[in-house]
Amino acid sequence: MVSFLHAIASVVIILILTAVGYFCAAQRWMGPEVKAFLSRFLIRLAVPCMCVYSLRSNLTRAILDRSGPVLLVPFFTSALLFLLSFGIGRLFAIPRRRLGVFMFMCSVSNAVFVGFPMCSELFGEAATPYVMLYYLVNTSFTQIVGLSLVRWSGDKGARHSWREVLVRFIKTPPVIGVFIGFGLILLDVQLPSFLMSCLRYINGTVTPLALLLTGYIIHEIGLSHLRIDRDTGVMLLFRFLLSPALSVLLGGLLGVGGLAGNVLAVESAMPVVTQSVVASAEYGADEQFAAQGAAISTLACFIVIPVLMLLLSL
Repeated sequence: MVSFLHAIASVVIILILTAVGYFCAAQRWMGPEVKAFLSRFLIRLAVPCMCVYSLRSNLTRAILDRSGPVLLVPFFTSALLFLLSFGIGRLFAIPRRRLGVFMFMCSVSNAVFVGFPMCSELFGEAATPYVMLYYLVNTSFTQIVGLSLVRWSGDKGARHSWREVLVRFIKTPPVIGVFIGFGLILLDVQLPSFLMSCLRYINGTVTPLALLLTGYIIHEIGLSHLRIDRDTGVMLLFRFLLSPALSVLLGGLLGVGGLAGNVLAVESAMPVVTQSVVASAEYGADEQFAAQGAAISTLACFIVIPVLMLLLSL
């Protein structure tokens, strides 16, 4: 019960911060230019700095040596979700323009913009290394598999080879930040204290700015346009029921429990990654379906997470 009440308190904090972003958008204090700035600042600077600082501060060589099973849980979870969502998509005769988006939404979660603040509130700073490990696998699927599926679903946009997709993944700033953080740990390199202080200050901007951006995106989509059709309902079952269930099951089989198992379960139950909306618009896939799914799943996670925390505490 204590975990359930703590989860509610944590969700309320995140919901309020998200509502502030929605309010700022409604008051037109935030517009497309501010949204573009926040997105670029977070992805290209703040999140990479967060990865370096958090990994170097919270992850040790001993933990890293034992991280194999922690990486395998989200890997197998995402892979199974991709296969299952493809089978369901074929069974329900989901059209190609929506199928790739549907599979992407079912299989990949919003690990940073919502997942990191949620885990920080629920578990504290000790959760950060496991969030980073989950993020590495999650963004690998996003960049290499998810975006390729959306591109396949679309009726426009250039086709890219697997080599180009892999290079783009490696050049993604947050991924570079993760690799630098791992490298510092493996080489046992300590950064100067003034540099770590700078990284710490930038790291502190990720949570509030990410939630402000989330609130803006919900306002941009529009609450009045949200509809739960059959495909969206199935996607929500994947995101909030099947995904965390697989994570807990695989964690038990691979011996990943305790804090690590709980963090992976919560991360797997996060809403749809917002990059699915951007990619759908860029490649001509079903953008409306992606936008509605992103908004509805973001709102739904504030109800799902307290229940999930109660189940994890049993």
